[in-house]
Formats: sequence, structure tokens, C-alpha cells
Amino acid sequence: MFKSILAISEGGPEAVMAFGLAARIATMFRGTVDAVHFSETQSGDADIAAQAMPFLKRLTDDRLKARARESERAYWDLIAPLTGTTFAGGRSVTREQLIRMGRYAELLLLGRPGADAENIAPATVHAALHECACPVMIAPPSPDTHPMTSVVVAWNGSAPAARAAGFALPLLEKAREVTIVVAGAAPDDVGTSHLLRTLDRHGVAATVETIDPGAVSGRARGRALLDYTRARGAGLLVMGAYGHGGMSTFLGLGGATAKVISSCPVPLLLAH
Repeated sequence: MFKSILAISEGGPEAVMAFGLAARIATMFRGTVDAVHFSETQSGDADIAAQAMPFLKRLTDDRLKARARESERAYWDLIAPLTGTTFAGGRSVTREQLIRMGRYAELLLLGRPGADAENIAPATVHAALHECACPVMIAPPSPDTHPMTSVVVAWNGSAPAARAAGFALPLLEKAREVTIVVAGAAPDDVGTSHLLRTLDRHGVAATVETIDPGAVSGRARGRALLDYTRARGAGLLVMGAYGHGGMSTFLGLGGATAKVISSCPVPLLLAH
């Protein structure tokens, strides 16, 4: 059950997508949302360009203040009507405080990084995935029209995939259709039968399908998974977040994970 949801916004277009999805999940589980406006760049921060041209600093500060107001507006419109909600923002919210809050939440929800030119920063998403002990849900940039009654679970038998499937159980139990998708492997080779047995014990009657990405690159596997999710008409995608071993790729994650995060058309639940 997702009773305690932490929703993060950096303002701008993603405020509505993040807070709107948070309100939707909270309504499904009669949960409570703690909404936070957080920006890696704060009003008053100075860089070299701003020191040389003070008018740039004013423009930057005005933009950051407008984005903070958008987060607060989205909170009052979408989340405040729910019982027990809270809102925090401003300089008092640091990334370290955000991580601490995430470790006590049952679900951390934020907008897609890169959905607009000044959207949620990759560093914030990286901290959410790698340093908070909870699942992370990425909201798509467009209003979602698909109910979460059909769920696709990407499965390869790995620890991140197992964590993601476990975290997603409350949503899987509410779904009418759950499909386990195995890409580029035989289901028996990645322990799919054990996953099915566990889901069955929770009353989830899942089916298994395999897809062939047709290429060995991570991005190709990500595209194949996205194509399958669209064709299925699913309302939620669940997958593990796989580390690349450094920051050489988007968020320091593997190509498949990065591709899915940047392009998933429906809510995406991740666990590292």
C-alpha cells in the first residue's frame, strides 16, 4: 500500500504532471502526499555569467521564482484537497533533506527529466533512484489517459527487476491484466516461474510474453519495451533501473533504462 507518497516538482510544466499523478495514486490507496518544490539551482545563486552581467542574474531569479509559484499553484489545485497533505519549498529544502524524506516514503514521484528545457534535473533523479530506499515513479509529460488496469512488468531475473516487481505489488493487485515481458531470453532461464508463483500467492494472475529486441544495444532493448507497452495499451510500466557504472550515460544508468525513462508514454515505476 502506498500510504505515504513524496512528490517532487521543479516547477514549470512538470509540476502538473508530477503532482497530478501523485494525487491519482494517493486516491487509489487512500494515501497522503508530501509535496516538495525543489530546484538544484536556487534564486540568488550566482555563476560567472551572472557576475559579469547582473541582468542575467535578475532574469534567472525571476524564472526560478515563477517556477516555484507554479509548483505551489499545482499543489493547491491538485493535492491540497486530499487529507493530510503537506507542501515544502524554498532554500530550506536541500538535496540531502530530500533524500532523507525519500527514505521514509513508500513511493517517490517526480516528473520526467528533460520533458522541458528546465525540467527536473538529472542529479535529482539520480539521487532519488540511487540514494532513497523506495520505488520511484516517473510521470509522463502528457496527461495519462490509460487507467492502470493493464500493467507491463519487464523481467530478466535481476535484483533490480525483483525489487521493482515487489514494490509494484499494490498496483499489480489492483490491475485486471498483468503481463510479464522477457526480452531476449527464455523465461525459464531468468526464473520467471518463481515470479509467477509469488504473484499468484498475492492473487495476481499474470501472463508471460517474450520479445526479441533484434539488436544487442541497451537502447534497442529499451525501444522494444516501449513499443510493446504502447501496443499493449498498458497504463503502467514496471522495470528495474540498471547502473552503468558511472555517469557517462544519462543519469549514470544503462542504455535501456535511460531510453525508457526519457521516452515512456505512461507512468514508469523503477527500482534500483
